[in-house]
Amino acid sequence: MKKVAFLFIALCLNLLVFGQKSLSASAKNSTELKGGVASGHIQLILPSEVTAENVTMYAKYYTNMFTVEFDEKSHLATFHMITNDTFSRRVILRFLSANQIVSVQVENKNYDLGTFFENYLQ
Repeated sequence: MKKVAFLFIALCLNLLVFGQKSLSASAKNSTELKGGVASGHIQLILPSEVTAENVTMYAKYYTNMFTVEFDEKSHLATFHMITNDTFSRRVILRFLSANQIVSVQVENKNYDLGTFFENYLQ
């Protein structure tokens, strides 16, 4: 009986760990994204699971790197870079991770955060 109970608990923990939905942000297109990186005003559409409270709560830790303007209706987040350099743009990945976002979609192609940084934010 103990083995059955242990097996049931292990199965439940497995479902909790691996059953979570992975969230993905998106960019309108690569041209606009690259223009945003050049100007220091990067726009990403966050998933519907991310709320304004989440954005406010996590953005307060990065105010020396960027500020975030968030439109609740469209879920458009605009990152206004304080210093528009590679290091500061890398911190955007921390913000996305804090919001449980694991990838960014650009023109129908999904990039994990590291690859997204290398291709678009660097």
